Amino acid sequence: MATLIIDRFDGKKHYEQSYTLAPEDMAGKTVLNTLLFIKQTQDPTLNFTASCRCAICGACGVRVNGHAILACDTKMDDLVKTYGSDTFRISPLANFKVISDLVVDWEPAVENLRKIHPGMVAKSEFSEKEGCRQTQAEFDRIKKQWDCIICGCCASECNKLTADNRDYMEPFVYTHAWRVANDSRTKDPLVHGKPAVSGGLWNCVHCQECANRCPKGISSADDIAAMRALVMSKGLTDGVGPAHAKAFYTDLVEDSGRLNEVRLALRTEGVSTLARTGMAITLLRQGKMDPLEVFGGETIEGHDALVKMIEAAHAAAKE
Repeated sequence: MATLIIDRFDGKKHYEQSYTLAPEDMAGKTVLNTLLFIKQTQDPTLNFTASCRCAICGACGVRVNGHAILACDTKMDDLVKTYGSDTFRISPLANFKVISDLVVDWEPAVENLRKIHPGMVAKSEFSEKEGCRQTQAEFDRIKKQWDCIICGCCASECNKLTADNRDYMEPFVYTHAWRVANDSRTKDPLVHGKPAVSGGLWNCVHCQECANRCPKGISSADDIAAMRALVMSKGLTDGVGPAHAKAFYTDLVEDSGRLNEVRLALRTEGVSTLARTGMAITLLRQGKMDPLEVFGGETIEGHDALVKMIEAAHAAAKE
C-alpha cells in the first residue's frame, strides 16, 4: 500500500491528512490523476487546481516531498523510482499564500507580471501592410521564453523569495520581461527593463533553483543575467548591482584576472563597505581575506586568452 500525506488548510488551520492507496490505484497514473482519484473515491473536500492535463496551462503546480512539479506531467511510478519509497508528501507551492489545501493565491504574482508590461509595443517603422516580420534567428532568440506556462514552480523553489519577498518578484516575471524586451520588434526594451530593475532584478541570489525545477527547461537565472546586461547597455547603471557587475568585470579583464575581494567591495559599495568592518576582521582572522590584495596581485596564467574570449562574447552578442 502507498501513502499520500497531503498538507491541507481549511481557511483557519493547517493540518496534514493521510490517504492510503493500493498499488493498482496509482499504477500508470500521474500525480494529478491520483489526486482526482482521491477526491472521487475518498475525500470530496480535497481542493486543488487543474485544467488542461497536458502540461500547457500550468494550473496544477504542487510540491512533492518539498520539490515543485507539474502534477499532470509527473507519474507516480516515476516518483516511486526516484525516491525509492511509496510514501509521499504533497504540499501547495511554496512562496505563495495558501487559500485552501493545494490552492494558492496567484493575484500578487499576476500583479507583478502586469508591472513589467508583458505585452509588446512594436517599432513604429513596421508597416501596417507587412506587419512585424522577424527572421528565424530573431525568433529563435525568444522562443524558449515563450514556452513559460506560468506554473509557479520556479517561484516555489526560489531561495530569494523564501528569504525575503519584499524586494523581489517571481523568477518567471523576469523571464517574460526579458522575452518581450529581447524581441526584435519591440519599440523600447526599457519599458520592460525599468520595472524589472525596480522590482528587484539585481537581487537574485544565483541559487539556480528556478532553472533546476522548471518543467519546460527554462532558466530564469539566465534571463535575469541577460536583462541585467541589456539595461546596463541602455544606461541604467546606477546602484549597487551594476557597480558590482562593473567591478567584477574590471577584476577579470582590466586587472589580473583574479577576483580581488577587497577592491571588489570598495568598488561596489564605496566607503559604506566600512560599515561591515567587523565582518572584515572576522574574515582576516580566518584567513579568508588578504588586506594586501588592495594593491593588486599577480596576473593569472592565460589572462590574455581570457580577455580574448570575453571580447569575442561581446562581439557575438552584438550580431
